[in-house]
Amino acid sequence: MSTFAQSPSVAVADPPEAAAEPIGFLDFSGALLAAPERILPLQGDEPAAAQGAALLTAHSFGDAARLLADEGAAWRAALHAVRAHHQAAGRPKRRELLVVTDDPRLPPALAGDAAVVRVPEAEGALAAAIGPKTAGVVLTPVRFSAGRDVASGATLSEARSLADEYGIALLFDESEAGLGRTGMAFAHEWRGVTPDLMLLSGVDGAAATALVATDRFARRLPADPPAPRDDVAAAALGVLATAFAPGFEARVQELGWQLEDRLAALRWRRPDLFRDTLGAGLVQGLLCTGPAEPLKALLAEAGLGVAAFGDILAIRPPLTVEAAEIAAAADRLDAVVAALEPATKEA
Repeated sequence: MSTFAQSPSVAVADPPEAAAEPIGFLDFSGALLAAPERILPLQGDEPAAAQGAALLTAHSFGDAARLLADEGAAWRAALHAVRAHHQAAGRPKRRELLVVTDDPRLPPALAGDAAVVRVPEAEGALAAAIGPKTAGVVLTPVRFSAGRDVASGATLSEARSLADEYGIALLFDESEAGLGRTGMAFAHEWRGVTPDLMLLSGVDGAAATALVATDRFARRLPADPPAPRDDVAAAALGVLATAFAPGFEARVQELGWQLEDRLAALRWRRPDLFRDTLGAGLVQGLLCTGPAEPLKALLAEAGLGVAAFGDILAIRPPLTVEAAEIAAAADRLDAVVAALEPATKEA
């Protein structure tokens, strides 16, 4: 039994005197992709949305990309493209989209569509669900919110093989992984499996959503989908330019290893509180022995913002995090956990 809820608030020690500036509240909850003062500025006279789309195309599997106003607009555009593709190919009955997830919640933009069907993440479930009305399949390579870590290469490869076998679309939702957070631009690149379409919401830490597609589906995208405001597109472009800059992936991987080492040491030190570590790069977490929400609250009081998904404590620094901030966050986590009494074993 976890003792998170019974433990008092923990005061974090002041930074050492040698530090040039004290480090304030650290938001490692995944809410921000980048600190505004650290992203690269807008370049050239071309509209920011067009520049962002060009960057996405140049650095992904896609032949075309769009920056859209929000996640709902991106989902609707993707679904339109998939269904229009089958319609043009003489398969108008192929309208069903299979979303592989154990999460009972579908993306809001898809929840009201009767032809969007949830498929459990069980062996053989996807193959059994594909039928003559199936138009496409959606998978999420990284998701903590439904209690899953990083999808295995076998899972993604099976979906790719089934999509090719049945002539249907494979869509990846990279939103929870976040642009560049895993140490690669996109999480699926670690597995060597590419989709036909990809969504990435929260590109600017707020509303803008990227949609990337191969040519056969890009040509069926809506002619004029809702675009983000100019200021939102400019913010998204700055994040994209930062994430695609030379050497950025190696930097994220190095910082991710630093974070992973600290989390692993904590997990082995307190097996009464943590069962495992999970994630990659700057998308990591601790699998708790009880609900993670009480620990999240204690960490917030200690100056560290994280996210809680059931028994998973998700730790997702911004893309532009510095090594000193990783160390400070780990120190605060260590201090909070050190003040927790060991869980008592039930008789």
